[in-house]
Amino acid sequence: MGAPREFDTGLAPGDLDPQHPRPVETPWGTMALYVVDGRVVCLQAFCPHMEGPLFQGTLSPLEGPDAAGGERGLSVTCPWHRWRYDVCSGARLDPSREEDPLDDPLVRCEVGRSARGTILLRRPEA
Repeated sequence: MGAPREFDTGLAPGDLDPQHPRPVETPWGTMALYVVDGRVVCLQAFCPHMEGPLFQGTLSPLEGPDAAGGERGLSVTCPWHRWRYDVCSGARLDPSREEDPLDDPLVRCEVGRSARGTILLRRPEA
């Protein structure tokens, strides 16, 4: 039958702490919920490098405006080997010099709201 297209976390946006990402078990694996400029962002919870716990990593503001002129958001740094990612795009911020599949962006889920106001995740694109 396959994994469902959507997953209701049962969490309200107010349940999240902007300073500490929240890991959640989903049908697609462990993901982490971040709060960036008041909106919820969902990324894979573990670093693709060696499965370090990204959700326990250091959050830092990104420098400069984004392409639309707004704030760029946050980066997260893996606590194990210091790999850094843009929380909003999932892009690795310090890619290797050679093409490496580990430099692919982190898996992301689109975030919505259920009818009762809880955080609803949509299955990541393959």
